[in-house]
Amino acid sequence: MHRWRVGRVLLSLLVVLPLATPATAGATGGIPEVHRLAEAVTQAMADFPGEYSVAVEDLTTGAQWLLNADRRYHPASTLKLPVALYALEQYRAGEIGWEDLIEYTERDVEPPVGPFETAAFGNRFPVGDLVGWSLSNSNNIAVNMLGRHLGWGNIELWTASIGGRLTHEERLPRASALDVLHWWGHLHRLAQEDPEVAELVVQPLRDVTYRGRISAGLPEGIPHLHKYGSYDGNYHDSGIVYGDRPFILVVMTDGAPLAEADAAIARVTAAVYQVLTESPGTNPEPVQVVKALLDEVGPVPY
Repeated sequence: MHRWRVGRVLLSLLVVLPLATPATAGATGGIPEVHRLAEAVTQAMADFPGEYSVAVEDLTTGAQWLLNADRRYHPASTLKLPVALYALEQYRAGEIGWEDLIEYTERDVEPPVGPFETAAFGNRFPVGDLVGWSLSNSNNIAVNMLGRHLGWGNIELWTASIGGRLTHEERLPRASALDVLHWWGHLHRLAQEDPEVAELVVQPLRDVTYRGRISAGLPEGIPHLHKYGSYDGNYHDSGIVYGDRPFILVVMTDGAPLAEADAAIARVTAAVYQVLTESPGTNPEPVQVVKALLDEVGPVPY
């Protein structure tokens, strides 16, 4: 697999370094538009007031483009994806049933309550429902119940086994853009190998109603899945964009106001989509900077 790593932006200079591995030594491509991507993302994030990381994978070739992708953030609700994926792998292995019931307890409570508004402690809910609510509605209670039942330590070990390690530091979760890229890559491969089972996670992602960030940066009607996250100045989005040239995109930010992060993630999405869908051999059009206004897409849930 070809991987192009891009270091931090220093003195406004973006340097692209191909890794000299047997798979890449002497190669002239990877993502052929590597320099164009660097230019487009730099333009999209110009004057961004916080830290940010970007990871892109071309799902046709497996080539990656990474910018500051090893920086670790609080992943916020993006961590609901690996929890759902671990539940799915436990189901595939016969360790749990999708209809197995998990008890709702006081320690699971965290807003928004959503479908638990009228629930009483001691009520039990199926694994499949909890996975669905955690992804489609980004419900925190549902993911807390899944994490408690499955074991956060088990989930972390499993994420490390697929190359996308979720960790905890001072009792707070941590993940990088490259880690999140691996989570989506796992789902993509699973959807190819076992589409019927993968659909148990894919369908709730299709049902996501929040249309900001990645969704706001794509042309209308472009099919995609995404899982966003917001926590204490950390604003992220990640997902798979489908089409003639499907790709994974992860954008993670820290330290910028919510509205600026929302708009920046949409701009990066538009820039990456434009670069990767340009016809080879044509003169590239100037990257269009899109504006995503909070009142157009609604507030991000969590």
